Amino acid sequence: MKSKRFRKTLYILLLSFAVVILAFASIYLINIYNIDRSYYQAYNAEGKVALRKFPYPYRAAMTICSDIDGTTTKEEFLEIQKFLNTKEETSMGEGVGLEIGNSFMMYAPPTCAFSYFSGNPGSAQIIGKFIKAGYIDFLHSYGEKDDFTRKDAIKAIEELNNNQYKVDVWVDHAKTPDNLGDDRTFGLGDHPGSIAYHSDLTLAYGIKFVWLGRVTTVIGQSVPITLKTFSSVYDSRHPVQSLINMGKEFAKNVLAVFGNKKYAMHKNYDLIRIAKLDDGQKAYEFLRFDNYWKGIATGATSKRLAYVISKQTLERLKKIGGYMVVYTHLGKNSDCSQVIAKETQIALRDLASEYERGNIYVTTTSKLLNYYLNHKYLNWSYETKGDEIIITISSVEDPVFGSFVPTIQHLQGITFYVPDKDKTRIYINNKEITNIQRNPPDYEQRESVTIWKREGKA
Repeated sequence: MKSKRFRKTLYILLLSFAVVILAFASIYLINIYNIDRSYYQAYNAEGKVALRKFPYPYRAAMTICSDIDGTTTKEEFLEIQKFLNTKEETSMGEGVGLEIGNSFMMYAPPTCAFSYFSGNPGSAQIIGKFIKAGYIDFLHSYGEKDDFTRKDAIKAIEELNNNQYKVDVWVDHAKTPDNLGDDRTFGLGDHPGSIAYHSDLTLAYGIKFVWLGRVTTVIGQSVPITLKTFSSVYDSRHPVQSLINMGKEFAKNVLAVFGNKKYAMHKNYDLIRIAKLDDGQKAYEFLRFDNYWKGIATGATSKRLAYVISKQTLERLKKIGGYMVVYTHLGKNSDCSQVIAKETQIALRDLASEYERGNIYVTTTSKLLNYYLNHKYLNWSYETKGDEIIITISSVEDPVFGSFVPTIQHLQGITFYVPDKDKTRIYINNKEITNIQRNPPDYEQRESVTIWKREGKA
C-alpha cells in the first residue's frame, strides 16, 4: 500500500516537474521566436525599394575596439596606427590600410598607457591630431587615477572642448572609480552622491555610446538567434573549455529571457540597447565580442586577437550578416616579438582582404555605432514619378537624444535597393543629394544606390 502511494506521489511530482519545464521552454521559445521575427522585419529587404542592411557591397560589418592600456609610448601607438591605417612600409611590413581606430585616456601612469595629461612632450598633440582625423574615436574612461574626482572630469572636458576634440564613445576601464557601469566595472561615475560623479558633464560633452563591461562569445550581433548561435562557440581544438563557454553563453541568454538585468544584452544579442544610468540619464550601451577559448576577456591581447578574428570567425560573420565590435588591447604585446603579434598581422591582412573584396565593412567604433543607430531609426519614404524613383529622407528618430534632420555626414554608407540605379534620386526633405553612388547588382543580384562621401585618411 505504502509502495503504491509512494509511486503515485513520485509520478505526480515528475509530471509536475515536466509541466514546469515545458512551460519554461515554451516561454523561452516564444521569446526567441519574437526576437527573430523582429530582426526579419527590421532587415526585410524584399520590397521594390528597400533599405539595405550594410553599405554596398558588404555582407557584414565590424570594428576592432582597442583599449589604450598597454600602449605605453607614443612611438608604439604611432607604429600600430601606421600599420592599421596606411599602406606604408612599417617595422611589420606594408600596412593593411584599414579604418581601425584607437582610444585614449586623459590620466594614466606611464606603466599603464601614454595619456593626454602625461606631461610627455608631444603626447597631447598626437592624441589631438588623431581625434581630429577620426582615428582616435573613444575615451577609455578618464583614465587610471585612484583619487579621481569630479574636478578631474571638469579639467578634462574643458581641455577637450577648448581644442574642439570630440568623441562620442565611452569605454569603461578595469575597475576605476569614474566608470559608468555597476555590475561589471563597479564604477561611481553615474552616482550623483559620489565625488567621482561626472556622467552629467560627460554626456553633455557629447558621449552617446557607452560600454559598461558586457562581452559575448557569440559571433555576430543583430541577427536571428538559432542553435548555431551557441554551437558556433564550440572549438574542437579545445573541447572542454569551449563547451563550458557555450554553456555559459546559453545560460546568460536564458537568464536574460526570464528578466535577468545583468545579462539583458544577451537576450537578443543586439549591437546596442538603450541603457539608463544611475543618475537617470540614458545612453546607448553596446556589446563587445571576444570568443577566445579560455573564456571571456582572455583574448583581449595583441597575440590572441588572431584567434578572435580568425578566418572561421570572419566566415561565420559573413554568412549570418552580423555586426561585431571586437574587444582587444593592441598594446598588450609583451609576449610578442613585434609591435603587433605576427599571427595577428596575418589575421589583419585576411580582414583587409575581406574588406577589399567587398565582404566585410571595416570602420572605426564610432562610425559603426553611428551607422547602426542612424540606419535603425531612419525615417524615409519613396514614390514613383514617371520612370523615376524618388527617395525622401525626413529624419532620424533618435529615441534618446532626440529626432533630427540628418546631414550627408550622418548618412554615410546608407544604401537603398532600387529597381533601376540610374533612375533614382535621393532627397533630404526638399534638398537633393547629388553625390550618390550608383551600384551594379550585388550578391543578391539587386542594383542599389549609396550615400557615400569618401574622406581622406590620416
